Amino acid sequence: MDCFCAKSGKKRQVTIEDLARHLGISKATVSLALNNSPLVAETTKARVMETAKEFGYRPNYFGTRLSKGKSDVIGLYILGGEKEKCNWTLPSSWMFYNPILKAVSTELAMHDYRCNFGVISVEEATKQGTISWMIQEGSLDGMLLVVQDDIDYSFLDVAEERQFPFVVLNAKVSDNISSVKVNNDLGARKMVDHLLRQQHRRIAYLGGPEMDSNAIERRDGFIKAMSEAGIAPCPELIQYGDWQRSSGWKAASDFMSLDEPPTAIFCGNDHMAIGAMQRLQEAGLRVPYDVSVVGYDDTEMCQIVVPRLTTVRQPLEQMGTLGAREVLRQIDEESTTATHTNLEPELVVRDSSISITHEPKIVS
Repeated sequence: MDCFCAKSGKKRQVTIEDLARHLGISKATVSLALNNSPLVAETTKARVMETAKEFGYRPNYFGTRLSKGKSDVIGLYILGGEKEKCNWTLPSSWMFYNPILKAVSTELAMHDYRCNFGVISVEEATKQGTISWMIQEGSLDGMLLVVQDDIDYSFLDVAEERQFPFVVLNAKVSDNISSVKVNNDLGARKMVDHLLRQQHRRIAYLGGPEMDSNAIERRDGFIKAMSEAGIAPCPELIQYGDWQRSSGWKAASDFMSLDEPPTAIFCGNDHMAIGAMQRLQEAGLRVPYDVSVVGYDDTEMCQIVVPRLTTVRQPLEQMGTLGAREVLRQIDEESTTATHTNLEPELVVRDSSISITHEPKIVS
């Protein structure tokens, strides 16, 4: 049996040209046979189908498109959470997703593509094969997937195998699948550097869910920046929240009840930071004069709360626009060669952080 391998020795996908060479017939005949054309003898069709099955041939997207035509529809899906508990509609989540979805749909519309939007749970993707089925079903010209969970993404291998136009937003999950994301590590580092310049040394950190890829990157950036400044982060000063305001409220209470409370609290998103500020103000502490509080995302709420929130601005609309352009490039060029873009976030300094002037009060 022939072995179709790349120069690296890794088994590569079998092509129509490989089948034609093995069978000693033309590529056109193989293609017609695979599409059950009446122009090909039944015996030849049988040989082609048997050989295709033997070598594990799977038609790629572009070949299928030639026979079926384009649909002018591109899928845009949010992946995350359990089927019954996916919280993407909560205010904190929607403020994050909305700029991405708006930018993607706008860019696709400018190129006469319709956007098929949906939310897919991790279980549906990994166990039920929903995404794999949509790719192979043939009703989409391409797909963008917004991800958040740090999970095994091998279920996306089918996109590479089928050479299907595909882009992941908000994380890089594979070297072979295009991605557009924000450099969360850098954003956290910028915030830590800002607080260090304000003479803060005892800085508490409230991250997002432990299995969230954004939360992991921001936490790692915080820890590395502190370590590089010669400050070993104390375990008691690191907590995990759920991106919601209530977890910020609780964490602030815990942090300020320590024997040596922090002078600054860095929250992994704006909603948790606002919850932290509310708790501190309820306890009679002044933000930022007694405790500085900073966030991440730069949602609209940052300029409404008092004091206005120091945060990290994410170029979410740019992420969506570039992701849409990348999937369109793959379609136009008939090339799924992966590209990876890591966008730089921006530190936005407002009123909720200030240089240390005196020791913070302790919540009783």
